[in-house]
Amino acid sequence: FILKREYDKGQMDNYHVAEKYLEKSLLVAQLLDSDNFDALSLLYRLTELSEIPFTYEIPKVKVWLQTLVDMTFCGEGFSLTKNTDYILSCYNSMITSILIKLQYAETNKIEKGIEWILNYQHTRRGQKNNWKGTGVLKYGGCMKSTPCYIGVVKAMIALSDYRKQKSYLPNIVLEEKLNEGLEYILSHAVYKRLSTDAPITKDIVKLTYPFSYKVNILEILRLLNDNELLHDKRCDSAKEYLISKKKKIGMWHPSSIYTHKDWQPFDRVGKPGVWLSHEIEKLLI
Repeated sequence: FILKREYDKGQMDNYHVAEKYLEKSLLVAQLLDSDNFDALSLLYRLTELSEIPFTYEIPKVKVWLQTLVDMTFCGEGFSLTKNTDYILSCYNSMITSILIKLQYAETNKIEKGIEWILNYQHTRRGQKNNWKGTGVLKYGGCMKSTPCYIGVVKAMIALSDYRKQKSYLPNIVLEEKLNEGLEYILSHAVYKRLSTDAPITKDIVKLTYPFSYKVNILEILRLLNDNELLHDKRCDSAKEYLISKKKKIGMWHPSSIYTHKDWQPFDRVGKPGVWLSHEIEKLLI
């Protein structure tokens, strides 16, 4: 956590300095423990590791990253079954983001994940589904007339992560798709249904960090902040919600921890969350 805090302040930009923190970290040791992973478990471990600076330099992380690609890349994008027919918007985007954040070297495969989003991801209601894979219809209806909100958010995170790279070259198609998706998110006041003003899902208002496939309000606000949209008035309700959950001690408590055999919590439910509070404070300062 000290490493993360110093990194976010811009005071830690050297792996050789950071290495001693990584080597001493009990959390990093727990995240690197075990090798018997299926694709989903490996995705989750790498998702968590990607939230800690410089973990992409760890040899085991590099091996795991390649293993994830070997398990999931199917030519047109990424699928947990390695079957093109079962590409799902959320997981294709999550894997693409992980490869970007952990600096995977084979950029052509990252670009395939991005291309899938550009070609098929819906960013508004009523769009025609041009993807012929059956998985998107079976699992959650990613491409229905009203697109799965989780899929939209995860896809926009992937596009945003791709655009943040130093090597990024301006891409009008990507910019338009990202802007459309961000506008769609803002039109929902970040986390609300258009029809009832209620939360889109029960999980979206649960405060937890790191982020699984269950999108939450903090993850969406971080996306909007990365794209300089946190000042938009349509974010006010979401920011007020975060403020309302602050405890008297000046910190936030995780309201939920994702339950999975290979998910390693950073904070504890009902206890002051140092990681969670740090992420929220970066948005509200």
